Parts: sequence; C-alpha cells; structure tokens
Amino acid sequence: MTSRCRDRRVADHIVERLHAEGITSIFGVHGANIEELFDAAVHAGRTRPVIAKHEFAAAAMADGVARIFARPAAVFTTSGGGALNVVAALAESYDSRVPVLTVIGAPATATVGCGAFQDMLDPPDTIDLRATLSGVAGSVGVVRSATEIDTVLDEAMQTLQRSSPAVIVIPKDIAAEHHSDHDPPSRRPVEPPAVPDLTATIDRLVADRGRVCIWVGDEASRAGLSAPVHALADLLGASVVVAPGGRDVAGPGCAGVTGVMGHPSASRAIADARTCLVLGCRMTLTDRAGLDEFLAARTVIHLGAHAPRLPGTEHIPCGHLADAVSDLVEQLRRRIGTRRGPDDTRFDRRAVELLPDLDPGSALPRLSAVIDAVGRQLPDDAVVFADAGNIGAAAVHHLPFGRGRFAIALGMGGMGHAIAAGVGVAIAGADDVRSATRTVVIAGDGSFLMHGMEIHTAIEHRAPMTLIVANNNAHGMCVTRERIFFPDTPGLNTFGPTDIAAGLAAMFPDLPVRRVTDPRDLDAATRDVLTRPGPACLVVDTDPDEIPPFHPLRRGVR
Repeated sequence: MTSRCRDRRVADHIVERLHAEGITSIFGVHGANIEELFDAAVHAGRTRPVIAKHEFAAAAMADGVARIFARPAAVFTTSGGGALNVVAALAESYDSRVPVLTVIGAPATATVGCGAFQDMLDPPDTIDLRATLSGVAGSVGVVRSATEIDTVLDEAMQTLQRSSPAVIVIPKDIAAEHHSDHDPPSRRPVEPPAVPDLTATIDRLVADRGRVCIWVGDEASRAGLSAPVHALADLLGASVVVAPGGRDVAGPGCAGVTGVMGHPSASRAIADARTCLVLGCRMTLTDRAGLDEFLAARTVIHLGAHAPRLPGTEHIPCGHLADAVSDLVEQLRRRIGTRRGPDDTRFDRRAVELLPDLDPGSALPRLSAVIDAVGRQLPDDAVVFADAGNIGAAAVHHLPFGRGRFAIALGMGGMGHAIAAGVGVAIAGADDVRSATRTVVIAGDGSFLMHGMEIHTAIEHRAPMTLIVANNNAHGMCVTRERIFFPDTPGLNTFGPTDIAAGLAAMFPDLPVRRVTDPRDLDAATRDVLTRPGPACLVVDTDPDEIPPFHPLRRGVR
C-alpha cells in the first residue's frame, strides 16, 4: 500500500519533510512509541531505515554519515532506555559540531503524568527528557499538537544548519494523527552566509609569504578542501599540517599531524612559521598539545564556523568555510599572480617524521606494522574510521596521506563509536552509487566488546565494510597509564584471552574472518579482507605492553 492510498499522518509529513531537507539516511531501534515514524519511512520509499543493535550505535551511524557525506542524518528511537542510550553519541556530535537529527517517540499525550510506561515528560515526577537532552543538542523541541509540527521542524533544521545536533520529541498519538496538508513539503530556502572580509588576512599572508603554515581541521575535511588547501600552500609557499580530524585533507607534501598523536615534523613546521593560518580546526588540546608556546609567539588566524578553543586567537567567523577559502585563493591569485619569481622563498617540504616504535619484547605484530599493511592495501577512495585507544593512535600516526577519507571521533572519544559510524557510512554509501566505496574501521578489542555486534547490521545490509580489530586482550592505553602513573597499584585492565575471530566465524558463517598472529601474514590477510565484496573482518593479535605513538605516554617512559 503506497502512502497515497493511506490517510496522511503527522509521521508521514515528518518523513517527507526530512527528505525534502536532504535527510535520506535514517538509523534507529524500533519500539512502540516510534513505530509510526518507521512505518512512514518504509512507505515513503525514498529512505531505507536501518535497524541498529543499540541506540548509541544508531546515533553514531548518523554521525558518521554526516561527517563523511557533509549532510545531516537522522536517528529514530523510542522513549525510555532507547532515548537515554543516544545521549553519549549526541554528546560526541555536539562537541564535534556534527548535524544529527534525533526523533524520539513518547507516550501518548493523555497518558503523560498518569503513570505511562516510559513517561519522561512530567518532571519532577518523571525524568526530564528535555532537560537531559538539552546539554547534548543545540535544540530540543517537544511537539504538543499536530498544528505545531512545522514550527518544531523549522527550529530543528535551523539547528542542523549551525552544525549542531537537534532533537524532536513527539508523542505517539500526535505522530499517528491526521495531517491536513496534502502538498508535499519542499526545502525551505536558506540564505547563503556572507563571505567575510579577508583583506587584512591577505595582507598578513602576503607579507609572510614563505613563512606561513596552514593548519587544517575537521571542518575543512567535511567541506572537502583538499584542492583549495593545496592551492593556498602553492601560492604562499606554505607548509601544511593537519589536526587528526583534518587528516584526509593533506596530500603527500604534508608535514604531519599535530597534537597528542602527532609528528615532530608538524610541530617544527609551526615553530618555523611567522603566521599560522588555521582552517576549520578548533585547536583543542588534543589538536595542539605541545604547541602553546610556539603559537603564543606567532600570528594565528582562524577561519571557521566555530571559534577555536585557544584563547586569544584571531577568529574570522565563516558560515561556509569552503566559500571563504575559495575567495581567499582567488584574491591571493589576483594579488600575487600564479607564478613565483626567482627570489621567492618557500618552506622545504620535509618528510613526515614518525615516532620510533618501542619494542614491547613480543613476537606479535606491532601496531605500526598493522597500520602499514592497511596503508599498502587501502583502496584510493576508501573511507577510514579510527576508534579510540592504542590502534586508533597508531592509525592517526602511521596511515599514509592522500588516500580517501579519514574520520576519528575526538569530541568525547567514546570506544566503539567508529565501528557504528563505519557501518552507517558503508550502508549509506552502498545505497548511493555515486558515493559507493569501501569503509574500513580500525578498532581495538575493547571497542569491539562494547559495540562490535554492529557487524551484524553490516551483514544484514551486505555493506562493503572491513572491520580490523587489534586484539591485545586489554584496555591497552589504560595498561600503560597504570604502569607509568600508578606503578604500585595492581593493574585492572588486562583480561583473559578472547578469540574474537573464532567467535565471529561461529556466529556468522558467511562472514569472511581472518586472524593474524605472525607479522609475516599481515599483507596477505589485509589484502583478502579489503577486496571482499561485502563485510569482512581481520583480527590481529597485538601486545598489551606496546606503547602507542601517544606523546603523554611516551614522555612517561623517558
């Protein structure tokens, strides 16, 4: 039965409005108070709702889609524990400024305050859902009647345009109510943001030409600014460094990654500059660890939608960073031309300097060897998600530049986020032949034990995804911290052996699973799991005593 043959409900209007606004990816977990929305999504036929194993994972899937495809995505979930399970994922989206829309079904209006199951709208007698979510979302709208649904949707869309998550709470009876507007909704016009005046910035960049460092972050990554950044670097004779979230903007000439997982060569590039032009990098401590002294003595100019987190930095607000950078390139070309004269100075394009491996005294594959094997076999258009922990730090440090897309959730740094985000992107990408590619998730066993069962979701959708699990039977970074900072306290973070590969093979007979314990087998196994048509998994045994390329821990063993 098509939506035309049915009575048109508020739920149908919501789904149609989301599609009109460009939201075509919906993830969630079914439940009684949200079932009208899922029903509407199925009948609309233009979206494919994806049922996740856990609401945190559903929200992380939407987060991943928004990061990689630069468009909002949606989460549908029911009330009670389902609603509360999205909080941690929305916290990541909020801190990282990722536009995720969460629609939460609530008990019918007449039952609120009368003991309804999962009532969360009658504080202080019940949980105050609105207050709970207001700390992790840019707006929280509670629908009180069918007539105000577009007002609530308008507020949510405006929030998403500010790159912040939005929440809509809708009681079940209102979602099921007849909606009188039979005209299909259209996308509301949005006035493009003005390009800022960059005259003073251009004057400074021209004056310091040859001594400029361009520092790129996650906002630039989502805007796809690789080509403009390379053009800027070429015009200015500038070096380029990247924060972890901006890693995929850089090409082979990049001086490296900044921050706690970064390269010494990146720090030197900033130290050697007179002016640092920061593009869409909020300069958190994770991004700038070890750089505050250098930055304080240099001109630092930040362009981006959101102010940086380094006090005293000159911030030029840009509602649309891509337009601002494009304008900057064009003005510089008019100002200085496209060719350099014989006396032009420019930075030497240094090779990226890696931190040395610290031998854990084991014959198991090292983290760098795992990432190097992935880098050698990685398709050029792959999407890589790195998770928290030792292997995530190794991925940030060791993956080659200039290959596909890269994302890492460092707002809250939650374990398992990358697994779910990667599943979501693999499914959404497979639905769109224009963006179909392979998604690769690099995670540890701790992350797998938290949210690894989302591999089931990937299998259900035949998603082109490879899950690589570094299994050290520990929370490895915590093991190192215990040893360095609490040497007299018995450790808590090493566990008995878990054969993840055998477990997955037993649970999912059609899932290709490889296990590697010998470094010599890494290349063949990696090639195998990266060339399969659907989901595949590689589990690599690693040493819990290996110290990753993470500066706070490296300093602790000097």
